[in-house]
Amino acid sequence: MKIYIQTNSKQYLASKVSAYSFFRFGHQPILMNLEEIGILKNTIGKKYLRNGRCTKYKNDLQSFTLLRFYAPELNNYEDKILVIDPDIFALKDPKELINELSPEYDLCCTFANNLARSEIMLIDAKKVKWNFQNLIYKLFNFQLDYTELMSLRFDDQIRIKRIENRYNEHDKILDETILLHTTNRITQPWKEGLNIDFEYYNNEKFFFLKNILKKAFGLNYNQNYFQKEYIKHPDDKVILTIKNLFNEAKDNKYINKEEIDWAIKNGFISSKIFS
Repeated sequence: MKIYIQTNSKQYLASKVSAYSFFRFGHQPILMNLEEIGILKNTIGKKYLRNGRCTKYKNDLQSFTLLRFYAPELNNYEDKILVIDPDIFALKDPKELINELSPEYDLCCTFANNLARSEIMLIDAKKVKWNFQNLIYKLFNFQLDYTELMSLRFDDQIRIKRIENRYNEHDKILDETILLHTTNRITQPWKEGLNIDFEYYNNEKFFFLKNILKKAFGLNYNQNYFQKEYIKHPDDKVILTIKNLFNEAKDNKYINKEEIDWAIKNGFISSKIFS
């Protein structure tokens, strides 16, 4: 099973630590870096539809997300491939995941609110033959909505199997957790204390304005929308696990001093993660 990890400069070091977490179990993940793929890099600054609204595509924390649809083509439409975000870490060997993709399905992933979550997908690349250039063309010519892409609703020919959350556990570690996903961006442990470099998107119209009014009148509101810095993760077990992975990757020279210094200098990771 080949593993592809999406990334960009802002999450590059995290993606290497993610790769290390799989490497411990004998896997050799491949990084798909936004800066190295011209067709996507050239879309920065262009407009597209997101939840039906015209939005500018920015090179922020999550500018890599479209790369997940490039992986089958990059793998020459062969084999079963695991495609993940750079903030997903293997706590146990995910090798058994390969058995989840039976012949009657084309890919498998977890679901939320009855919608597929594409941040981790096991794909049969012999069956899933997305044309990346065509998808990008449709997205930036307003023929396709970003949210339809992310939830895999754009392709009604794909047969999707729902798998258990232990393969995509969000910000908590249970006994059965195989893949930990630090999906709440503002609490990613390697960024604590740094300035936020992403935007919030919400489906609800006037969501931000409503929270401003709630705050003004002393009502319950989403405090994260007013944070200017990354904050501490609420789960100490998650923090310790991620710290250990970063330090192991460093000690085992999977990440080197030059990469670490570069990421710290550019504000992509906090030096606290190595303390």
